[in-house]
Amino acid sequence: MSRLRKPPRLYLKRRRRPRRDIWIIRDGAIEVRTGCGADDHRGAGEALARYIAAKYKPPGALPLAELYIDEVIAAYLNEHARRSRSREFLTYTAAPIIAWWSGKTLSSITKGNCRKYVEWRTSQTNRRSKARKLISEQTARHDLKTLRTAINWYHGEYPLASVPKVWLPAKAAQREDYWLTREEVAARIKIARRSPQTRHIARQLLIGVYTGTRPGAILGLKWLPSPTGGWFDLENGILYRRGTNARRTRKRQPPVRIHARLMPHLVRWSEMDLSRGITAVVHYQGAPVKKLRNSWKSVARAATPGKEDGPHITRHTAATWLMQAGVELFEAAGYLGMSPETLWETYGHHHPQYQSAAANAVSKRGRGPLVSGSQSGSRRSPGTVKSLK
Repeated sequence: MSRLRKPPRLYLKRRRRPRRDIWIIRDGAIEVRTGCGADDHRGAGEALARYIAAKYKPPGALPLAELYIDEVIAAYLNEHARRSRSREFLTYTAAPIIAWWSGKTLSSITKGNCRKYVEWRTSQTNRRSKARKLISEQTARHDLKTLRTAINWYHGEYPLASVPKVWLPAKAAQREDYWLTREEVAARIKIARRSPQTRHIARQLLIGVYTGTRPGAILGLKWLPSPTGGWFDLENGILYRRGTNARRTRKRQPPVRIHARLMPHLVRWSEMDLSRGITAVVHYQGAPVKKLRNSWKSVARAATPGKEDGPHITRHTAATWLMQAGVELFEAAGYLGMSPETLWETYGHHHPQYQSAAANAVSKRGRGPLVSGSQSGSRRSPGTVKSLK
């Protein structure tokens, strides 16, 4: 019988007052301080993730009962995630996976254990939330997706005898009518321009609603060609959403023509910025903006009290406006970098031609609208629908 190896794990070290209890990492006879108190589960998990990623190298193909999940995650973070554009997100979602699955092997990945993980994860509070909200089920779902991706990657590099199936909770339903009216966008822009701390939100809003570009890609836009981010070619009227050296991913980022209403703003902004040596399109006092958090929330709450949304609403707004304007489906989908099927399924009900053929359908004899529910070979009198007029 093969000898099981004990992986590094978290241990809460109790200490006499006034000294506080702290989380430590136990690795055999070695103890490593995390610097995290008893309540800081997330910080301790991240410390363990960093420790494992720095220590472990993949042991190669082993039976599922002998291969620890810690080792799979560590190999994934070391060999793949550190070169990925999503490395920060992958490391963030891997931390709670390591915290809960530490010491467990791949053979322990079952539907029951995945459910237990979701229960454990959703009992924690989001430390980024001032209201101390609980972690959502969708966040736990993202964590498990990272686990699944890591296992599949590992299997591609070091083939496993079998690949365990990671159970995921149901995906949240698509928000309906999650968009801003032109009046709401105008109100937010007006409020954003009042303060130097939120002025960059006005640019984010205008670029988002007129191009449909994802928020993260907007923050990476430059006035000049860049290997890492997209840029505006104002001379030719083209927006390049990807950097010159960026590789293509599943998130489509095709070049698009700049919207006529956006162009005057871009020309004015570029002249102001380039004269000061600023190359980032969305910036805060000259420095590129990495994330939108408090600034977005403060503008949104002031303009539309009671309406909770994030920067991604600008992409939904752009898609909705294109459908409301009656833009041809394939042209709108290409402009947004979205499949026609997704665009029509999610936003098609805003299009003036949405189900128009069905709504105006008449029988072959032209006696009136067809009535649903009629049996094959039978015909109902048009008089049965008079009450609907």
